[in-house]
Amino acid sequence: MKADNNKHTTGALQWTSLSRYRSELMGLAMLFILLFHVGGRHNETLAYCLSRCGNVGVDIFLFVSGIGLWFAWSKGTTLKQFYWRRYIRVYPAWLVIACLYFIPLYINDKADLTDTILNIIYYHGFWTIYNELHFWYIPAIMTLYTVAPAYMTLLSRSRSWCWLPVVFMLFCIAMRYDQTLWTSLRHIEIFISRIPIFLIGINVGQWVRERREASRDAWVVAALSLALSAYVCLLFEGGLRGRFPLFLERMAYIPLSISLSLLACRMFAYFPQLLLRSLAFIGTISLEFYLIHVEFVMKQLKPFSLGYWLTALLTLLITLPLAWLLHKVLEKGVRR
Repeated sequence: MKADNNKHTTGALQWTSLSRYRSELMGLAMLFILLFHVGGRHNETLAYCLSRCGNVGVDIFLFVSGIGLWFAWSKGTTLKQFYWRRYIRVYPAWLVIACLYFIPLYINDKADLTDTILNIIYYHGFWTIYNELHFWYIPAIMTLYTVAPAYMTLLSRSRSWCWLPVVFMLFCIAMRYDQTLWTSLRHIEIFISRIPIFLIGINVGQWVRERREASRDAWVVAALSLALSAYVCLLFEGGLRGRFPLFLERMAYIPLSISLSLLACRMFAYFPQLLLRSLAFIGTISLEFYLIHVEFVMKQLKPFSLGYWLTALLTLLITLPLAWLLHKVLEKGVRR
């Protein structure tokens, strides 16, 4: 640990910090997502714009997840072991929450039996219905886990494949303006436009694994990237909502999530241990937190009109023990 601290004092950009503070980053990303989901009255205040930009937490999750997948793949794990470790972390939690959410809808005659079963198995609604986004991240990340070994195999053979994220960025543009593609894929645009940051995370995983460093000047580039991408997002949210294709903002999320992750890790080195442990705790149960906080907590608080910050605080305080309990039950009863 002492050696790591000395490295921080050199001022160089440390890619390894993305691995060192992985849990803390995921905890921070979950807080961003919480603030985004609380929402509020549409206006052009800075607070509203910042809360809307909290959506970048999803991109931080995918970026960090990609890094972790490259680490796991580089250890020479078998394909069976790779899939098992990914799915056993996500799918049991999803089945519990999916049953708690979709079965009551069926009982109350608000859903078809076949749709209910398919939604519980793999969230059929997200893949077929426009704006069906209650738990969209789960089928998205499961799909990315499924195809990741193919990309990592290509990357292991030739680093030329690291340009594939750029291809997907171009595809996002084509999808939005090609009418046939848009008609066919618009309902999963929120997923397709997040593929580049996930693949970039896998690319960066090699730099993290090799413990690469960049000079101090790299921080200047990271700061400029953070400032400009944040400014673009604030412009979009400060009065242009509904007047631009959403994929444009998600393209701005790519440099925003990377630069924000790097600079956050730099700041984490100076955070009190209590704060770091708190963020790491949230990061550890972030999956369960995501599944619970909107449909089972936040929507129950909204009718009381408690205001933005009180709603956010109560959602956090109520969701944390529920998410921790679900995490522990699954950890002892299923994953182990």
